[in-house]
Amino acid sequence: MKSLWSLLYVVYLVAGVSGTGEVVFLHSPKSIVFKGHEVIDQSLLKQVLASSFGFTISKGSDWNGLVLKDPFHLAEAAVVVVVDGVKSLGSIKGHSFPVISDEDESVGWQKLKEKIEMRYPGFNNTLQRIDLAEVSTASDEETDLLNPTDFPVTYLDDSNTEDVEFLRQLHLLNNLGEKEYVENEDLRDGLPDLYWIVFSGLHPVIDLHGEDSPAADEAKQLLRDAIIHLKKGFINSYDGQVIVAALTSDVSHTRRARQIAEPADLPVNWTKPKNLSKDYSENYPVIFNIILWFMVAFVFSLIAISTAISTMDPGRDSIIYRMTSNRMKKDN
Repeated sequence: MKSLWSLLYVVYLVAGVSGTGEVVFLHSPKSIVFKGHEVIDQSLLKQVLASSFGFTISKGSDWNGLVLKDPFHLAEAAVVVVVDGVKSLGSIKGHSFPVISDEDESVGWQKLKEKIEMRYPGFNNTLQRIDLAEVSTASDEETDLLNPTDFPVTYLDDSNTEDVEFLRQLHLLNNLGEKEYVENEDLRDGLPDLYWIVFSGLHPVIDLHGEDSPAADEAKQLLRDAIIHLKKGFINSYDGQVIVAALTSDVSHTRRARQIAEPADLPVNWTKPKNLSKDYSENYPVIFNIILWFMVAFVFSLIAISTAISTMDPGRDSIIYRMTSNRMKKDN
C-alpha cells in the first residue's frame, strides 16, 4: 500500500510539472509583501492582483504568499508581462513562485478586467491588454515602433524570421517602458489600472535554436533587461504604487505534445469529450441561499408549532377542547 501511494504521488508531480511555469513579482508597494515560495495555480493569480487593489475575494484559498500590511496604501496599478514558451526567465531580481498553468492567460486578464469594471462602473480606468505580436504585424503607417533596433546580439541572426520577430517585439516592449509613454499625471487618480502585456516572440526562438542554445540564452537575457526597463518606467509613473510581475508558462509545448500523441485514425466527426461541469447562472448562489434558509426557517418553525400544540393544556378555554369535545345538550 505504501508503494502504491508513492507511485501516485510521483504521477501527481509529473502531471503537475508538465504544465508549470513561474511568476516573479519584480516590484510591489511597501504595503504589500510576498513571502515564501509556495506553488500557486495560475487561475489564482487574478485573485492575488485583485487583493493588491483592496478588492474583497470571494474564493477561498490556502495560498499564503501575499501579506497586506497597510490597507490604506495599496497598489494603484498592476503590470503583468506574460511570456509564452518557457518555464522560467532565469535569474531575475524579484520574488518568484512556481505556477501550475491551469488557466489560459487571456481568461485571467478578462476576469480581472471585469472585476475592476464591476467595482468602478463608468470610471476612466486604464485597462489595456497589449499583444506585442499583433502590434508587430501592424502596418508601418499605424506605428513607428516596428523596425527592430540594433540590439547588441551575438547569436541571434537577422536572417531568421523568428529572431527578427523576437527583436521587433523586444523593441516594442522597450518603448512601453519609456517615460514619455507611461509618464502621465492623470494615471494617479486613485483608480486601479491594469496593463497586461503578452510577449510571444521567445517561444519560436527557443524552438528554432533549442532551449539550451546560446541564442536562447541571449534572447532570455535581452528579455530580462527589457522587463527591468519596463518596471522602472512604471515605478516612476506611479511613484512606486504599482505591482510589476512576469508570468512564464511552457504550456504551449505541453499542449503540442498531447496533440501529437492523439491517434490519427479517428472519425471525421469525432470530438474529444470534455469533462466540464454544467453552466450555472450568476444568480444561482443567491437563489440557492434564499431556498436553503427559507427551508431551514420553515422546518424549525414547524417543529416549534408542533411542540407547542402537543404540550398545550386541553382545558375549556383551549381550541383543542372545543374541537374534540362532544356538543353539550341545550337545556330546555
